Amino acid sequence: MLEKEQLRGLYVLTDATLTPAESMLEQVERVLKSGVKVIQYRDKYASDEEAEKQCIRLQALCDVYEAIFIIDDRLEIAYRINADGLHVGEDDVSYEEARALLGDDKIIGVSCYGDLERAKKYASLGADYVAFGAFFPSPTKPHATMVAPEILQRAKEQLSVPICAIGGINAENIEQLSCYDIAMYSLISAVYKDDAIEENLEKLQAKI
Repeated sequence: MLEKEQLRGLYVLTDATLTPAESMLEQVERVLKSGVKVIQYRDKYASDEEAEKQCIRLQALCDVYEAIFIIDDRLEIAYRINADGLHVGEDDVSYEEARALLGDDKIIGVSCYGDLERAKKYASLGADYVAFGAFFPSPTKPHATMVAPEILQRAKEQLSVPICAIGGINAENIEQLSCYDIAMYSLISAVYKDDAIEENLEKLQAKI
């Protein structure tokens, strides 16, 4: 049974470059063995066929470790493989369309950038978490607009859904956000760098 209360802690994403298809499963298993409970498949370049194959394997792996598996943007795949959830951004499939297809028991998270009104809107419509950022320059999203960390304080005061921080977060800067005591921290590069997944996650975990 999917526990939405698990939407806490480090939220680790895959990446077309840092977790290539041939090593993705092994890398994600190392992440799960380190205690991470939320995983997202994010690959804007893979074909639907390739993405679906990977997502089937990742969902099965997350089931073994009792972790939540979320797919970025690819609604049809999330529906077909009965994934735990979907993450949508401004240019992706709409939250309303995703909820209508996936149903109320699936997790849907929404990117809100620096827009608190957007977050309030989707929280009121039933989004399971809202994500703000980028807070720092990100190697995987170099053109993302920067957002001031203080928005997390305002979001905490005005929202009751879990709040996620995203964008360029690493062991050197995560404490600038963890002081706001939010639910989740979305990570890519900081986890996989130097192929030291276990050590990287231990350092990050210690700082939240």
